[in-house]
Amino acid sequence: MLQPTAVNSDKNHNTWGNDLRFTALPVKDVLKIRMKDLGLRNADLQKALGYPMPNVISMMKTGSMNLPASKVLITAKMLKIDPVFLLRKVITENDPALWDSISSVLDQHLVTKNELALLRYVRYRLDGHDVNLAAAPEFLRAADPVLEGIKAAETALATATIERNDDHE
Repeated sequence: MLQPTAVNSDKNHNTWGNDLRFTALPVKDVLKIRMKDLGLRNADLQKALGYPMPNVISMMKTGSMNLPASKVLITAKMLKIDPVFLLRKVITENDPALWDSISSVLDQHLVTKNELALLRYVRYRLDGHDVNLAAAPEFLRAADPVLEGIKAAETALATATIERNDDHE
């Protein structure tokens, strides 16, 4: 029987999407914290994104300017962030109804690496059987409290990360 594998096996490319501290953060804080983690300067991201001045990145980090969706892929590569995860954050902050439309049309194709890892695990545990877990009340009853606990822990970690980052600025 196949064992579930890590979605990203490249040890040198630890994608930020796997770091639970950041899932509840707004894009501006993701930029600030991730750039600091990687030692990137505003000028580094500014050049990669093709902006003439680094103050554009400063404006994004304060929230006075939004990261354009057209710059998500390059930004995700620079910050080692899952691009689907970052795209979802950018669009939902700027136009939640647009994300709802996109996800309803392409839902099965908009999966982050973490979600894909969960899917692989479920397939492994079900030995390849295609089971509609959403229609299994016992699964939903068992999963809901676990997911709520994870969400609460993530939110608390994100809040602490914002507070710690604000203290160091």
